[in-house]
Amino acid sequence: MEEWKEYKYTELASLIGGGTPKTSNPSYWGGNIPWLSVKDFGNGSKYVYQTEKSITEEGLNSSSTKLLQKDDIIISARGTVGEMAMLPFPMSFNQSCFGIRGNSLVDKDFLYYYTRTKINELKGSSHGSVFDTITRATFEKILCRIPSLPTQQKIANILSSLDDKIELNHRINDNLEQQAQALYKEWFV
Repeated sequence: MEEWKEYKYTELASLIGGGTPKTSNPSYWGGNIPWLSVKDFGNGSKYVYQTEKSITEEGLNSSSTKLLQKDDIIISARGTVGEMAMLPFPMSFNQSCFGIRGNSLVDKDFLYYYTRTKINELKGSSHGSVFDTITRATFEKILCRIPSLPTQQKIANILSSLDDKIELNHRINDNLEQQAQALYKEWFV
């Protein structure tokens, strides 16, 4: 059996901080760049496809928010700590979250699933008098034992195919519920 190597979480991934453009400046808002906040993800789905708000290029350039890339991870760092999702396309995000970008040591899908296994450890390390908070230092303390890249990819492929099936089942259930509501309205309303 192959040996799994131990790393600090921050040796596997970069943490990226977010920000919020000034809400008093309307030219920063309503553009075509999705802007994530915690309420946009955390429903158990692997990916987040929609955001309640969006910002403009000017809003992106005039604030501390960053643009995360496809396959980066978003994780809530304040309040409801540990909600997370993967990005299917670039998105910006607020300061209550961290973006996580894996490096060449780790498969991006594997990092997503591995991070999910560390949520309780992250929550247990959170602190704060008003809101639970995790910081960059919290991730520095997380130790990770990971296999070789090919093994990571095999594990991630299996878990991704299960997530794809779960997502398909959710869409089928939503469609069936819409059909049932339409029939109910047609027959009884």
